Amino acid sequence: MSYTIKTTKEGLIYIKASSIIGVSRPNSIDGAKVSGGPLIINADHVTFLSFDTESKVTYFMMNGFQISMKILFQDAEEALQYAK
Repeated sequence: MSYTIKTTKEGLIYIKASSIIGVSRPNSIDGAKVSGGPLIINADHVTFLSFDTESKVTYFMMNGFQISMKILFQDAEEALQYAK
């Protein structure tokens, strides 16, 4: 079964690689690269969910990274709530 975003009871969020627009850190030269596999993040490290300056749904992380995605805000919000 295909997924765009899914969660685990351990607090992990899996984001399909094709749904990720970018992983970046403001004020840095290089962004992070995402290989073909899913991006796995710990829900406890998400500071908040909002839109970035380009109006993309974005998880803002404690370590300063921003993960922008091509998914609905509601789907990202539900995944974050379920994982926490």
